[in-house]
Amino acid sequence: GSEGGGGGAALAVEVGGGEGSPAARRESGHSGTLFSQMLTGLRGADMAKMRRRDRGFRVKFVGEAGDDYGGLYREAFTNLCAELQADSSELLQRCPNGQHSLGSNRSSFLARPSASSPRALDGWRMLGLLLGCALLQRDTVLDLELCEHVWKLLVGSPLDEADLAGFDEAAANSLRSLRHIDREGVDAALFGDLFFNCFEVELSDGSLVELCDGGAALPVTFHNRHAYCGLALAARLAEGRAGYAAMRSGVASIVPCGRLLALLTGKELERLACGVADIDLAALRRHTRYGVGVSPSQSHVKHFWSALEAFSPEQRRAFLKFIWGRNRLPLTETEWGDATMRIHALETLTPDQHLPVAHTCFFSIEWPKYTSLHIAKAKLSYAITHCAGIDADNTSEARANALADAFAHLEGDGGAASSDAPRGAASSRLARASSSETDASNV
Repeated sequence: GSEGGGGGAALAVEVGGGEGSPAARRESGHSGTLFSQMLTGLRGADMAKMRRRDRGFRVKFVGEAGDDYGGLYREAFTNLCAELQADSSELLQRCPNGQHSLGSNRSSFLARPSASSPRALDGWRMLGLLLGCALLQRDTVLDLELCEHVWKLLVGSPLDEADLAGFDEAAANSLRSLRHIDREGVDAALFGDLFFNCFEVELSDGSLVELCDGGAALPVTFHNRHAYCGLALAARLAEGRAGYAAMRSGVASIVPCGRLLALLTGKELERLACGVADIDLAALRRHTRYGVGVSPSQSHVKHFWSALEAFSPEQRRAFLKFIWGRNRLPLTETEWGDATMRIHALETLTPDQHLPVAHTCFFSIEWPKYTSLHIAKAKLSYAITHCAGIDADNTSEARANALADAFAHLEGDGGAASSDAPRGAASSRLARASSSETDASNV
């Protein structure tokens, strides 16, 4: 049954392997990205069944022995967001500030101006549906780094020149300089010798659009420059609006979009949907419990926390994905609920030869008693870097998913697996080492 939602069993969506490349999935009979497969799987679905407080649907990774008790669902959302922010994404691209290493928000993304075809609009609605799930479900976050003006557009806030500078500072500076060129001593006579623009503007993807009929043949002059600047600013701030409107309609299929978004600022919507990008280790410590015989005063546990403190923000997010299938922490105590990270001991006579074991569904880790911080950091870094998927469950559901498509060409010693089934019914997330190392396993 559902948890405070639409009632009945959750929908099941079958997709290709969670970590394989699109090319590999096509070779195995699964065309396109996880996002496109998810779009196909949810097309025509009853939205009432997705309005749930737990999970909107269940995920099956074809060819991987995973059973979705929450971990596969979180992993799917994390991987979908990574695909959307890849260079090959059909919907999003890095903002001009990031392309040119200028100004703020260099790691942020915005809509591709060309992403307005019927196929693309279907994708935007799908992204909005996932955003609605993130707003409704406590355990779901979107690892999206969108430009600030995108969130403002979604809540209906007005934009201005400062928003343009937030994603294309060079363009904002150019328009500002053009407006006030007279302050630099440039008059009508001199203007024509310095500027050769026409009434067209370059968008974030480098394409040119006319600002008015015949704009490509209409020169910008000293006297009409203000009109040009106004039209250019409006055109730049309107980039991607068709996609963002479709995204809002997707949100509205899950939550009462108009009433909810009108109460929020763009920043508030981003925090509710995405949480905080960096991992707050103080918050993580507060929500950590220790297994039998384990205490925070033990040296190997101290090595665990010291390793996390030494990691970069990207590594800490990779760690959270390794242990919990998501890479952002809950935002508030309410969102945390009863969730806690649990650290158990991995008992072995040769701890330095073993890697940690994560149980993704249960947000827990079996941690060997490493003898030094150097070894602990190296082992954990290897584990979070080389984990390839949730692929070690031993339930009937997991075995059926594995047999559906072998993905033999994706398997190997350098991969990894994980458990998402209840303890005792499954194996574990194994970060596989080289042949000279010993794989960690359930004990």
